[in-house]
Amino acid sequence: MGVHGNYSVEKIEFPSHGETCVGVSYIPKSSGPHPGVILLGPYSFSKEQAPTQYATRLADEGYFSVVFDPRTVGESSGQPRRMENPKMKNEDLVAAIDWLSQRKDISKIYLVGVCQGGPESLDVASYDDRVTAVASISGYYRDRETDLFMIAAGVCANPFDADTAPSTEQLEKLLENRLQRARDAKKKYEETGEVIYQPLVSPDLGTIDKPSSAGLPGPLVYSWYGPWTLKGWENKYAILSDLDHFSYSTVDGVSKLTKPALVVHSDTCMNSFAAKRQFSSIPTDDKKLIWENGTNHFQYYDQPDVVDRTVGNISDWFAIHK
Repeated sequence: MGVHGNYSVEKIEFPSHGETCVGVSYIPKSSGPHPGVILLGPYSFSKEQAPTQYATRLADEGYFSVVFDPRTVGESSGQPRRMENPKMKNEDLVAAIDWLSQRKDISKIYLVGVCQGGPESLDVASYDDRVTAVASISGYYRDRETDLFMIAAGVCANPFDADTAPSTEQLEKLLENRLQRARDAKKKYEETGEVIYQPLVSPDLGTIDKPSSAGLPGPLVYSWYGPWTLKGWENKYAILSDLDHFSYSTVDGVSKLTKPALVVHSDTCMNSFAAKRQFSSIPTDDKKLIWENGTNHFQYYDQPDVVDRTVGNISDWFAIHK
């Protein structure tokens, strides 16, 4: 039997806070029970993107792997559509754990997150005792500095370059303007039911004086997300959800994490300083940091050799935490 494709594929549904999340399970063909793993993806993800790249490979490693669309996204229900709300995604992840934990063919439950899904998975693992171990890949570690880094990436070509990036004061003003836009949108929605949408991604950078209306503007981000706009991925988001997005932080949850934790990152992933800070804050000694300079943020999403290597590291980590 070949090494690859040794799994069956099943569509799944599970309830989450009055709505229905739709997902896919990749079930190893070997006899169970199997360890289960739930994948959470980047900001604005749908299940067909980075989560599937990891889920299929982990299924080949013997893990019952689950991917899903969070509420308001893709095939899952929920209104307004296309909310970018990490708090809701954490709730959906817990709902997925509820669903998986009820199966008799599951021996353990692990979490893997990519980009924003990485620190969110660390956060959920800090308070859900059903999680055995967790891995965070190329994480978007949520704190104020990282949120300002995200804003900087929308108005300058290289947010890593302190000499050309906007000042902290300029970024704070840009962020406040974006939050005010969200407050206005929420007020309109509450008064009229109308949802204001803007593109999630745009190839064009904004400027300090005229920022882009997109959630993640600029050619660097668009280089990965852009092709997905041709594959049915919905390039819009409800801008009122910026209020929930920017009020969320992973700092407290990560600092309380006692589960075995693997963190994979590099200097050219999103805000490496925050990744190191939050990894250092994890109180357990049972943690591991893999730092891979030479691999950039988006290569961890779906570049085959990078995902293969990373799944190997994840599988090795989970294997010693059974």
